[in-house]
This record gives sequence, structure tokens and C-alpha cells, in this order.
Amino acid sequence: MIGRLEGRILEKGERRVLLDVVGIGYEIEVPDRAMEELADQGESQVLHTHFLVREDSQRLFGFTRVPDRDIFRLLLRTDGVGPALALALLSTFTPVQLAEYAHTDNTKALSQVSGVGKRTAERLCVNLKHKLAYDESQVSDRGPAQPGAGTMLDAVEKTLVQQLGFKSQEAKSLVRGVVHPDMEFEEALQAALRASTGNRA
Repeated sequence: MIGRLEGRILEKGERRVLLDVVGIGYEIEVPDRAMEELADQGESQVLHTHFLVREDSQRLFGFTRVPDRDIFRLLLRTDGVGPALALALLSTFTPVQLAEYAHTDNTKALSQVSGVGKRTAERLCVNLKHKLAYDESQVSDRGPAQPGAGTMLDAVEKTLVQQLGFKSQEAKSLVRGVVHPDMEFEEALQAALRASTGNRA
């Protein structure tokens, strides 16, 4: 299956979207955070996909950003984590939060997701901490740190590049276009990510 699909949104449901690609309808499962970033029904949308084939099923998963798809694949490699649980994790936590919790062995935070017990949370920490970038200066006990007005633009740009895989020039352009110094960090990061869905191939 092609790892990238572009088409017109026909329907949107709970963690699902029906995408018309040159007359062929693809039912794609997406995390909640991606649902919030999708274009409106009838408009064009690009999704980066993962095709999962099993003996009794074929399922297609879609993400608005390549890093989210890559993290989904990492989650699937963790013993005890199937596609439904991986989607739930990406629906609950941002990539930044997953990196923080893995590197700080915060199994309590990961266990907030239904289906993630202590042992699964421990395996997630082991599996993700060496594969996800982590910058301690950008996070705190309650998630991503809240930089002051003078550092907000740089903080968001740094997170986009170091933790989410954006190119430096691309991140700079996104940040300068939608982020304002009076925003909180999480709000600013989400604004940049929403803007990115219309710019990335």
C-alpha cells in the first residue's frame, strides 16, 4: 500500500474517515488529534498511511504528519500494544508528551489510557525512550514547558525540528506565520501543526 494518499473527504466519523482517491473510497482509521486537523467534508486531504494486513482483516491507518505515523509504527512494535491501543495513545498524548513520559519512565501518565497497565507502560518506556528525541528543557511535570514571551517562537520551532521531524526552514516559516508570543506553548505548537497540514507533502 502506498504510504501517502491524497483525496477528497467523503465522510468523517469517530476515529474514521472515508477518502475518495481517484474514484476509489478508502476507509481510514485516524487518531482523535488527527480528526481535529482534517479538512472539512468535500475538501482535499493528504494522509500518511500504514496498511496492516492480518489473516482475518486488512486495516488502513492515516495520519496528518509523517512523525505521527512513525510513532504509531513504533508503538505497534511494543509487546501488548495493538493498533487500537496505539491509536488511543496517539489520541491522548502528543508526540512530545510520549517522548517525555518514556524518557522519565512516567508509567503513571501512560496508564491513564484505558488498556495500558503497568507492565505495558513499562514496555512502552523501554521501547520508546531510545527512539524518540527528548529535550528536558521543553517539558515539565504537566507536559511541555511554558516558555516566556521572548522564547516562545524559538521553543516551538526547536520542538518542530528536534522532536517532530520538520526541516529547519519549514519550521521557521510555520512558526513565524501562526505563533504569537502571548500564546501558551501547547496552544502555539498545535497552531503550527495545524498550519503544517496544508504545507507538507
